[in-house]
Amino acid sequence: MTTEYIPLTTQAKERPNTNMADRRVTAVLVVSPEEPDEEEKQIREDFEDRLRERGVELKELELEEGVTVVTVSAGFELMCKCAEEIKLSLPTVAECYEIEDEGEDGIIDKIMGFFETDQEVDYISAPFRWDKKELFAGIEDPDTFFRSSLRSFLTHHILIRTDVSKKKDTSDGINIRGLNYLKLKGVYTDVFILHDRPSTLHRRKAFKEVDEDSKVVDPRKELWDSWKLWYKFQPLWKIRNYFGEKIAFYFAWIELYIMTLILPTIFGIIVFVYGIVYSGREIDLEQGLETSVTTALYDAFTVFNNPATPWFSLALCIWGTLFVEQWKRRSNSLKYEWDVSNFEQLEPDRPQFYGSKTRKNPITEEEEWYYPFYRLYLKISFSVLTIAFMVLLVIASTLGVIVFRAAFNAGQWLVPEPSAATLAALNNDTLAAAMKTEHKERNDLYTSVLSSVLNALAIMLLGFVYEKLAYILTNWENHRTQTAYDDALIIKLFAFQFVNNYASLIYIAFFKEGVSGTDDESGGMFGNPKWKDTCGYTDSGGNPLCYPMLVMQVAVLLILKPMPKFCKDVCLPIVLGLISKLKNRFISRGNNDNVEAVNAGPEKTTELIDIIEEDRKLIAGDTDFTLSEYTEKCIMYGIIMLFGTVFPLAPLVALICNMVDVRVDGYRILWKNRRYIAQRAEDIGIWQYILELLNMVGVVVNSLILAFTLKGSPSIIYKEGKDGGNEYEPWMVAFAFEHVCFALKFIVSYIIPDVPSDVQFKMRKEQFQVNQLFEKGQPKKDSKPSPNGDSNPAV
Repeated sequence: MTTEYIPLTTQAKERPNTNMADRRVTAVLVVSPEEPDEEEKQIREDFEDRLRERGVELKELELEEGVTVVTVSAGFELMCKCAEEIKLSLPTVAECYEIEDEGEDGIIDKIMGFFETDQEVDYISAPFRWDKKELFAGIEDPDTFFRSSLRSFLTHHILIRTDVSKKKDTSDGINIRGLNYLKLKGVYTDVFILHDRPSTLHRRKAFKEVDEDSKVVDPRKELWDSWKLWYKFQPLWKIRNYFGEKIAFYFAWIELYIMTLILPTIFGIIVFVYGIVYSGREIDLEQGLETSVTTALYDAFTVFNNPATPWFSLALCIWGTLFVEQWKRRSNSLKYEWDVSNFEQLEPDRPQFYGSKTRKNPITEEEEWYYPFYRLYLKISFSVLTIAFMVLLVIASTLGVIVFRAAFNAGQWLVPEPSAATLAALNNDTLAAAMKTEHKERNDLYTSVLSSVLNALAIMLLGFVYEKLAYILTNWENHRTQTAYDDALIIKLFAFQFVNNYASLIYIAFFKEGVSGTDDESGGMFGNPKWKDTCGYTDSGGNPLCYPMLVMQVAVLLILKPMPKFCKDVCLPIVLGLISKLKNRFISRGNNDNVEAVNAGPEKTTELIDIIEEDRKLIAGDTDFTLSEYTEKCIMYGIIMLFGTVFPLAPLVALICNMVDVRVDGYRILWKNRRYIAQRAEDIGIWQYILELLNMVGVVVNSLILAFTLKGSPSIIYKEGKDGGNEYEPWMVAFAFEHVCFALKFIVSYIIPDVPSDVQFKMRKEQFQVNQLFEKGQPKKDSKPSPNGDSNPAV
């Protein structure tokens, strides 16, 4: 098959017309089924009239079950004006460039090329200007000038910023009365963006296949065909072009996370195998038969506690810094390539933001609403105090469950001890001792189950209240931009998740052993030796050790944590799909006589109704897809960084879970969920700082685990003294390990630049070429289209 390259400026002329018209339907508004009052009728009429005045085509349709919807088709010129208003950077006809090495590609380049799924070339971009539209690539073809995600983004931007208010009034806390205001009033109950459907080839090519058989493509299938290849890199450009930068940044981050997990996974497996060899050499089987079961179990757990453990802990701490530094470089590269470097500086106000005063903008000198900083500061301060109180409440509930368990174990209240008369009647000391032991074990079991149920209920209740409170407080704070709003909300939600997921692990690692006691007269809570929360394991000297319990808790948490999400994202859609198929099959059998009548209407309208009905029945995901995903991944990342020392297989578990989850996420947002409204972003936001915080906390926690939890560990940081104990004080071990880790982390972060050198060069060159382009008003004569798959990756 031969390939013929087409100049960029002539592509639109030589490509056949498509059925993806300039005014193709992008969004659908679902009208409230309830009879509207006069105010709601007037609001809807004003809103739709203003949309039509701006150049939006609206069409009312009737779906199944009497559902009324309004289709939204934004005109090309309106989207261009909107792009200019928000200073959207789009590809220009300036010369494309790449920094190429001299000579042929090396072996590494060829190997990496095998795993690539994107072949896009980054073109010179500039903020769009309507008066200079001829300088932007592909402007001749309204069909394909805006990529799919931008159509979604711009259409939604128009809907939420079409104001129906008669005058500026923020008395009710609403500055712009757009789509969000109408949803609040109940005029519309829902809004969703349509997925792209198979159509005549509309994606701009830098080349054409002379003998191609068909020009029909399915954008979603095309994306999934490259996305489902688990052994290759993700098609980040295609994801960005379909879902927008915010979701694309998440998948770019998780891809790097998976790649960097390979090294600690290999190291962890080596440490685990070494631990098996070491424990097999150290355990005396004959002596093990004479010891208690708990002591034998502790000996088995030396697999996870061996001389290589401190080295693995150090490697994890350094790996965390390498991962974050590599992500900074990757993020800055993508930020430049996707033309969002200045997004946060130019980000428009949220529609929900309201100002209490007006002032002149220092840059544009136009009147604008603003919210005094001192009021925002006071609100944030109150929110911090409220969140701190809720976090303390979560800690108190956890401690309450622990005290409950210890008290019930001490009192034997669920399964009382057998009476003295009952024991005397047995007339056998062995049977009496066995009966007492059995009753105690049953009481401990019932108490553990009941306390676990109470803990789960407390977490669920507090979690529900906390999440609602977090949204209420963040809305009340009145943040100006969506990025600021998201960051404030993430801090609140993650603070709860941090305490909720790590409190029990921290208690087991550092506090539980202190209340276990070494005998019946020591330890216990509140000075009461009967109120004990035992570890369940002892060493050869009978001393309580909670390290094995910590290992099990970490392993169980890592393995079970993804299960609810797996059931929700995989099992539930499968069950719902089967139910839907059975329901449709049952209905179709009873409605065979009506098929002809249904298909008798206009073909185009019937097809559109079918498409809308199909998308409406898809699963409506969260407003922000990335919020729950980042939270889950960062919690697992925190477990690795804080407690991976005690479980060397933690990186392996995380690697497997993430490799499966990333493909499941891709499949469900493409085929099972409604299409997410495209959102722009220039990075992963405050999650990057959360990762850095987890890295620092991880160093401190790991140093304390090595010094106190793993005391007596057979490693190089312990040396037996003359009295048989450890020659080094635990605080000395913790202090030395922590300072060595922080020093190495600082060196690593210092020597790795945040911005790659080639990106710095490209940024300078792009600025120069954009200035020349707008001065001369035309591209250079020697400009050539790229010989790669998409000549204009932004389209």
